Amino acid sequence: MIEEKHMPEMDKLKLKQQNGAKDVGTSLKSVFGQHAQMRAEFQKIRDVLLGDAEIKAFIAKYQPELTAQIFDRDLATIYEYYLQKQKAQQGLSDVHPGYDPELLFVDQQVVIQYHETAQTKQREDKLKAASRIQVLGMPKELKKARMGDFQDADAGMLGAVLAVTQFIDAYTQDPQAFHPGLYLQGPYGVGKTYLLGAMANQLAAEEVEVLLVHYPTLAANMKEAISDSTMNMKPLREKMRTVAVLVLDDIGAEIDGSGWVRDDVLSVVLDYRMQNGLTTFFTSNFSMAQLENEHFANSSKGVEPVKAGRLMQRIKYLAHEMPVNGPNRRLN
Repeated sequence: MIEEKHMPEMDKLKLKQQNGAKDVGTSLKSVFGQHAQMRAEFQKIRDVLLGDAEIKAFIAKYQPELTAQIFDRDLATIYEYYLQKQKAQQGLSDVHPGYDPELLFVDQQVVIQYHETAQTKQREDKLKAASRIQVLGMPKELKKARMGDFQDADAGMLGAVLAVTQFIDAYTQDPQAFHPGLYLQGPYGVGKTYLLGAMANQLAAEEVEVLLVHYPTLAANMKEAISDSTMNMKPLREKMRTVAVLVLDDIGAEIDGSGWVRDDVLSVVLDYRMQNGLTTFFTSNFSMAQLENEHFANSSKGVEPVKAGRLMQRIKYLAHEMPVNGPNRRLN
């Protein structure tokens, strides 16, 4: 044990001495010898530390390697730890907010190591999860969407909620396998987009990257980029091709007179995702049949059923159609 008395008593402890280490404690005592008041203060601090239950346990844990000489040499470090713990107990701000200090004995030296508090880890986990979600033209409310918000889902949404829940479980258990997404079809405001936003947040918490794209916004931006060289859409197009989970929201609401976005953007993206087994979700006011025959088949060039049919084959491979219904959440 390290005595709580004056320095001369240390010889009675029969503790090992550290060979070759610079004895800062001895140097300090030399200085304190010239200043009795400072020496008394040193001893007072030493006694306080040796009277602290946690520091006593620390000394006992590392006996006999932790000698009286090392203790005195590293007194300033131990006292810093003690003060930080005292501040934390009193609810005062610390020099390392969000981190808890831990006293360690490493390579014959007392050191302080800092660990994240539970609150800090939770906050950083949220930030990391947020960084795994990228959005284009999506409502801000999706940031707070949670699957728990659908615990009391009405009959018109219940099937979709169950399917999304099952998908999350299956995907997180085996992310390397191909998991088809859903094509949620129904009227405005029933919660299609919000449900997939909740799914995205949960997947992000499981370290899955998700990209949510409002398809009409994408189409408008793609066409604008043709005449605006400052708009670089290549990174987004590449992300759409390769991201683990892609959500294309409100498909069928875009304006694509010539069919260029349909043929040169959407078809290319979905072909890559189909070939590589990458999960893709869709929301639309159109059924799949309506999307093919009433939307994709029509362009300024006339009726193009072959192109529409080829694109719909990709969508049908990537996602299962699921009609949804219910009250307008935006109005309630």
